[in-house]
Amino acid sequence: MSNGRDLAVLALCVIVHAGVSHAQTLSPPTITFQDRTVLIGAEGNIAGTATLADMGPGKMGWVESWGDKADSITWQVNVERSGEYKISSILESSGHNCSIAIYVDTRALHQGCSEEGWRRVEAGAVRLTAGPHSIQVNSDGSSPLIKFFSLEFERPQAQERLEALGKRERVSANWMVDAKYGLMFHWTSQSKPREGPQLSYCDAVGRFDVDRFADTVSQAGAGFVVFTTSHAGFYFPGPNSVIDGILPGRTCPRDLVGDLADALNRRHIRLELYFHPGHDDAPWWQRTHFDQDKSEYFKQWREIIRSIGERYGKKLAGWWFDDGAFTYYPFNPDWEQMTAAARYGNPDRVVAYNSWILPKLSDFYDIFLGENPSWETKYENLGFLPRGGSGQYVGGPQKGLQAEVTVLIDADWGHFKNNEPIERPRYTADELVSRLEDALIRREIPLLDVEVYQDGTISPETLELLRSARKAVGPASSEP
Repeated sequence: MSNGRDLAVLALCVIVHAGVSHAQTLSPPTITFQDRTVLIGAEGNIAGTATLADMGPGKMGWVESWGDKADSITWQVNVERSGEYKISSILESSGHNCSIAIYVDTRALHQGCSEEGWRRVEAGAVRLTAGPHSIQVNSDGSSPLIKFFSLEFERPQAQERLEALGKRERVSANWMVDAKYGLMFHWTSQSKPREGPQLSYCDAVGRFDVDRFADTVSQAGAGFVVFTTSHAGFYFPGPNSVIDGILPGRTCPRDLVGDLADALNRRHIRLELYFHPGHDDAPWWQRTHFDQDKSEYFKQWREIIRSIGERYGKKLAGWWFDDGAFTYYPFNPDWEQMTAAARYGNPDRVVAYNSWILPKLSDFYDIFLGENPSWETKYENLGFLPRGGSGQYVGGPQKGLQAEVTVLIDADWGHFKNNEPIERPRYTADELVSRLEDALIRREIPLLDVEVYQDGTISPETLELLRSARKAVGPASSEP
């Protein structure tokens, strides 16, 4: 999960021209003819006082702390084929003195970026000839540029094709809306018991009481569960030969995912899985090819996800993929192939890549996950999610996606403290019910993250809070 909620005043000038050289250690990226191409600021040549936000291994952050107009980011690129390319930028703006100027050779495009928050700013189209070009970004507004994430290049015909294909392949999340709300559990290799020594991961998997857990979820009134399979340490709670082939010792003999799906389904509750790429786990990350060959990394990723989907079929209702904005998007993955792998074994499986509060990353997923621990409404784009609407954003950065809000009910995403009880919930019953009722009238899906002990139990106070909430908002509209 992402940490922090930084907002900034942003002003932007983008200069695109041919013939400017700079030091670059990697082979120049190619602006492709058939797809969208992302140029991530972190991989450009950064000059001046502007700095890269270090987000740790396996992630690409934004460029921040811009000073005067001499600060810049420069890329050397190759254009695959001559044509007209639309240019856009993902950036954050406070709405004051934000502008984009784009120069291609001696031609210029200008576009304001006055809307607050993270946005994809459409800057117009230019004709690019095949071959090498140099692309430079610098600050040109009356206020210094604060944060810059990416530039995107895409032919209008490619954009239309991808949008149409993505819309055709999108699946319905109405069953999640009808469920009223779901519960998320970060039950991981780092989860701690209420007291006493922590069990090894596979011992904890073996002892996990799925019927007791499913009874708790049923009493809490949730219509679906998002259960973590990897977070910080990369482990999977069941057998998986693909993972074993990459790094032995990261799977378990007991199939907890299958057992949990069966126990939940008997109570008319569906199961989704949370998946983290594992970049914080050095032994695992060294085996992923990420630092050597991104195409091999994404091929391996698809094999893992496909193998899980094949094993569980219809029992697996959805995927919650973390770090979509910072580990996947910057490296131009084949989103269509990734989502096809995620739906293997169940074509109706909902798929979502976590973009944090950044705009939609591609056309090939169903839900904006809305990671928003404190449930701050300004991050939900409620102006584009009218009461009585469809539950899909009608405009703004997430246009077309089903709305979900992922929030903390307890103090942390999981229970990671030794010999300490779970703290009291963040909300009173009245506060939680008010938030739920507003979400439900907009057909937004609340996903409530609950701390869980290593034995699969939760805080009695949290359970009572959720019981009260379900009583107030009423039963699910339908059963699976």
